[in-house]
Amino acid sequence: MTQRVSVRDVAEAAGVSIGSVSRVLNETGYASAALRARVLAAVEKLGYAPSFAAKHLRTGRSHTVGYLVSNIRNPLLAAHFSEVERHLQAAGYSVIVGNTLDQPHRDRELVSLFETRRLEGIIAAPSVESESPTDFLFGACGLPVVILDRETPKPMDAVMLDHRAGVRQSVDYLVSLGHRRIALFGPGEHIRPGREKLLGYQDGLQAAGIPFDPMLVFMSRSAVDSSRAQMSAMLALEKPPTAMIGLGTRLLSGAIYAARKAGLDIPRDLSVIGIGTPETLELMYPPLTTLRFNIEAAAQAAAQLMLDRLEGVVDEPARQVNVPLDLVLGESCAIRM
Repeated sequence: MTQRVSVRDVAEAAGVSIGSVSRVLNETGYASAALRARVLAAVEKLGYAPSFAAKHLRTGRSHTVGYLVSNIRNPLLAAHFSEVERHLQAAGYSVIVGNTLDQPHRDRELVSLFETRRLEGIIAAPSVESESPTDFLFGACGLPVVILDRETPKPMDAVMLDHRAGVRQSVDYLVSLGHRRIALFGPGEHIRPGREKLLGYQDGLQAAGIPFDPMLVFMSRSAVDSSRAQMSAMLALEKPPTAMIGLGTRLLSGAIYAARKAGLDIPRDLSVIGIGTPETLELMYPPLTTLRFNIEAAAQAAAQLMLDRLEGVVDEPARQVNVPLDLVLGESCAIRM
């Protein structure tokens, strides 16, 4: 087994004291340019890596943030995590991801783990929402918390997406093309995104004077569920949908699979509006009209809210950042003839 390189080894290789090495590596106290150059050259030569545990004990800080996600298999959430991590790493923080797999008991297990491991904050998109302060996941949490797109029983720093306005805009667009049988596939109403998307859908139908038909709606408990069976059932209705809005990568792909298996052409027979990452949407043909989730803006907002708390920049009540969703036109929607 290769022996771990120690601070003493670095000091001997640089011909300086252990204290001098410590000042350079921890950026504490004065160190001349020549001293820094000698120490850093020795670090590179020996391949020295500082001990995380030792640094934690010395400074009392872990410079690590926990990221709680309901299901990392969701490409949108994975992309969001990647952007949050990039912003926090640039500020000198590491990020540990905890994946609940849509299991509520895992939420509490991971929050407890983050606290016992002395992480400094938590950015969280829990799998469930709490209505009562007494059973609120973060009710007794002593760490700074930034909530992602969830409603909470007490005010907290949060980043919220304007799903309602985005889906309303999508319905308005399809109605303008002559569609009146519009299917909706989205996350369940047990979390804010699902409720807001359904409200936006209903807003659009009501404004157009179109009756709400629950047979055209599938709200899944998980955004990674497929929707093949549900879309097949909709297509078998006496009045099947002529357009659909798929607000989840698997929900979208499953519905399109069922439509194409039924022999439908997009957009001639079925107009489609979807959501997803640029990488997944590039696989779609024709180019998809999308309700764009601005991942960069949402990630930057979450990271900045957390950094403000960790660095003591703010000492004020909970703040909320609202991020809009934009409808980006492609070639997957057509006028209903």
